Amino acid sequence: MGDFLLDCREAKSRARAIDRAASQLKFCASTEVKILERDSFSLLLTRVDGFDLWGPYAAPSAGGEILVALAGRVALNPLEWATARKVEGEGGLACKAIFETYRKEGIDALARRLNGNYTVFIYDEPAEKLHIVTDRCGMFLCYGPANLNQDPVFCSHPDVLASVLGEEQKWDNGSLAEFLMTGRLTFPYTYHQNIKGLDTGAIHTVSLRKGGAAYESKRHYFQFEFNVHPDHSEEDLAEQLAAAFRNAVQRRTLPLFGTTGIGMSGGLDSRAIVSATAPRDHVRAFTLFDEENAEYRVARTLAAACGVEMIPIQRDFEHYANSAELGVRISGGTGCVSSNHFLGVRSHLAQLGIQNLVTGCHCDYMLKGLALNTAAHRFSRQERMAGFRFQFYRPCYWVKSLYSDEVEARLQTQFPETTQPRLSEADWLNVERKRTFPLAYEADLAQRVIPQRVLPWFPLLLDNEILETYLQIPSRYKLNLSLFSKMLLILCDKEVCRIPNINTGAAVGASGPTYLVRRYVSALQNRIVEKILPRMSIRGSWPNWEYYIRHSKVISAQWARHQPATRDIFIRLLGSDPYKKEPRDYRGGEVELFVRLWTQKLWMEQRN
Repeated sequence: MGDFLLDCREAKSRARAIDRAASQLKFCASTEVKILERDSFSLLLTRVDGFDLWGPYAAPSAGGEILVALAGRVALNPLEWATARKVEGEGGLACKAIFETYRKEGIDALARRLNGNYTVFIYDEPAEKLHIVTDRCGMFLCYGPANLNQDPVFCSHPDVLASVLGEEQKWDNGSLAEFLMTGRLTFPYTYHQNIKGLDTGAIHTVSLRKGGAAYESKRHYFQFEFNVHPDHSEEDLAEQLAAAFRNAVQRRTLPLFGTTGIGMSGGLDSRAIVSATAPRDHVRAFTLFDEENAEYRVARTLAAACGVEMIPIQRDFEHYANSAELGVRISGGTGCVSSNHFLGVRSHLAQLGIQNLVTGCHCDYMLKGLALNTAAHRFSRQERMAGFRFQFYRPCYWVKSLYSDEVEARLQTQFPETTQPRLSEADWLNVERKRTFPLAYEADLAQRVIPQRVLPWFPLLLDNEILETYLQIPSRYKLNLSLFSKMLLILCDKEVCRIPNINTGAAVGASGPTYLVRRYVSALQNRIVEKILPRMSIRGSWPNWEYYIRHSKVISAQWARHQPATRDIFIRLLGSDPYKKEPRDYRGGEVELFVRLWTQKLWMEQRN
C-alpha cells in the first residue's frame, strides 16, 4: 500500500523533510507520491495500489475545509462503498466514506467504525484541529518523536522519521540487543533513541492555531477488554467466528478491488479464506515453492477442490538473499529477512494481474495459541498449558553483554507474570495480547510490514467482527487447533476438510487415534527430509534455512563485507565477535541467531 510523513513544523523545515521522505519512501518503481500542503502542515502519502480508490478527499465547510486522508486500507461494506459514490467532488471513495461518517457523527464515532489497517487523518479547518487515528491492532503504525510537544512530526517508517529529524545516528543499543536476543522489540521502542511508536487504537489530536502547531491530546477509542463467559460453548464461538471470518473475507475480496490473489498453502488458513470467498470468478490462488514438494501438492489439490485457478511461482535459489537488502530497508530491520517471502515475487504478482492480496497472517497468533507457552504430551502430542517463560515462538539467546540487563528489565516490566507461580485464564489472555499486539511488532513482521508498504495487501484478521469474537475466546479453545478446526468444518466443504493439513498430516476434524498416527508419520517424514536427506526444499512452505545459509553465495558475500564500526557494535551487543564464524558454521539452534545478525548487519550498513 504505502507510507506517510506528516510534518506540522514551520514551512522551511517541512519542505526539507518532505523532499527527503519522498525519496526514502519510494521503495519501488510503482510507488506513487501525493503531497498535500496546507498553511500549518504538509502531508506526504505514498501508495502502490493507486489513489483512485484510496486517495484523499477535501470538502468545503463553514469557515474552511474538511480534509480526509488515508494511509493503509479500510474495509467497508458494499453499502458504504455505494454511499460514498454519491458524495460530490474529486477524491478516493474510501476517504469519501470516512468523511460522511465524520460529518454526521464526529471523530469518536468515526474512530469506532473504522475497520482495517490504517492511519487516518482528519483536518478540520474550522475547528483548527488535525486528528490522527491509529488502527486497533497496530498493523499500520504511526511513529513520532519522544517529545511530541517539541516536534509535531509523524511518520509510518521509524528510519525515515529519524532521518528527517536528524536522529538517524542516535541508535538505541538496548533495542538492537533485544532484537538479537528475542527476535523482536518491545513496543513502543525502535532502533532510534528518540523515535517511539504512538499508541494504537487512539485518536491523537494536534492543535493548529495561529501560534503554531502543538500536540494536544490522546484518547483511546479501543482497548483489548476480554469478554470471556463460561456459558459460551466452543461450538457457539465457532459459529460466531465462522460468520465473522466469512464477512471479513468478503469485505476484502470485493470485485471493486480487481483480481484478488490468495496465497495458497497446504495448511488451514488459506483454505478457510478461499472457502469464505464468494463469488470466486475474480479470485486466483498462488503458491510459492522451491520444488514440487508435499506442500505444493496439497496446495494444488486444495485449489482444485475450491474451484479456483492455482498459479505456481517457483522461487529462485537466491530468492531471499537477493531481496534481503531492500527488504531490510523497507521493514526497518526489526524483522528477520527469513520471513521476507513476498518481496521477491512482487513484480511477478503484478504481471499476473493481481490487484488485491489477501492473506491469513496472524491466525496462528490470535486463533491457534501461538502466543501461549504450551507443552505437548509425550505420546498423544496433545497441547496443554505450560508455565510462563519469555521464549514462546522464536528462540531466545540469553547472551551476557553490556545491554543484557536492560533487555531483561524491559521484558520484566512488560511481563510481570514471570514472578507468578501459576497464571489464571485472565493472565494468559493478557500475555497473548501483549505478545500479539501491536501486530507490526511480532516476530515475523517482515512477512507483513513489507507487503503493507509495496503490495496491495489486505490483512484479514484485523477485522472488527473477528476482533469482537477474539475477545470472547478463552485461551484453552485455541490449543490443538480445536476452535479453528470447528470453524473450518462450518466454512469449508467436506471435500476440502478431508484434504490433509500439511502441518499435521491429518484431515480437519480427524479422530484422536487417526490424528495421532498421521502426526507421527508427518513428523517422521519431516525429519527424513530435513536431517537425513537435507536439501533446500523441505515438506513445508519455506526453505531449509540451515541448508540455505551454508550454500548461498549471496549471503556469504554480504556477510564478508566487514565494517569495523558494525563489528564493534556487535561485540558490545553480544559480548563476542560473530564474524569469527562463517555463515556455514551456524548450525541447529544458532541458525536463527545468524539470520538476526545478518538482518541487523544489513540495517547498520545502510545507516552508516
